[in-house]
Amino acid sequence: MGKKIVDAYKLDVLKELANIGMGHAVTALAQMLGEEKIFMDVPVATLAPLQDVPELLGGAELPVAGVFIAADGDIQLKILFVLPLDSALNLTALLLPGGWEDAEELKLSALLEVGNILTSSYLTALSLMTGLILLPSPPAIAMDMSAAIISTVMAAAHIQDDELVLMQTTLSSQEKRITGQILMLPDRGALNKIFSLLGIR
Repeated sequence: MGKKIVDAYKLDVLKELANIGMGHAVTALAQMLGEEKIFMDVPVATLAPLQDVPELLGGAELPVAGVFIAADGDIQLKILFVLPLDSALNLTALLLPGGWEDAEELKLSALLEVGNILTSSYLTALSLMTGLILLPSPPAIAMDMSAAIISTVMAAAHIQDDELVLMQTTLSSQEKRITGQILMLPDRGALNKIFSLLGIR
């Protein structure tokens, strides 16, 4: 099987993972927001070299919020949810409407909860597709420039594979747009095992 065909299969699998994961996440967010309707653009999924990540997130100096979890079990990987600061503010406005503009601790808590929902949704989708047992750690949150967050996560995660999975989508309500990206950072060999279980070698 040619490399181009294999790469096409990989992207199809990643798109399916993105669709299932975001579908779970939107359902959970809708329950949190009550009557507020949430719409989702079709997710875009790519395989990206590690060194390209800061630029793919919008630039190394872009202020972002990031929520991070580690998963243990049949494989080890890390998942990072990153959103630009303006999207983070739009998201907290949906979650904390009216009178909470200056409640920084509440806003961080709300972002942490949404990030936990999104990252856990992707883990659930990955488990459903592969049969792998994946046990998430408690989530952590940080706000900084994108390059600083990526560097910190990569150093803590001991990432060794030279590719990661990048999934991007836009969520919106009637008034707010929220653009976020999910990064799946596999420990050595984890990505190959995922593709192997899905029939791609």
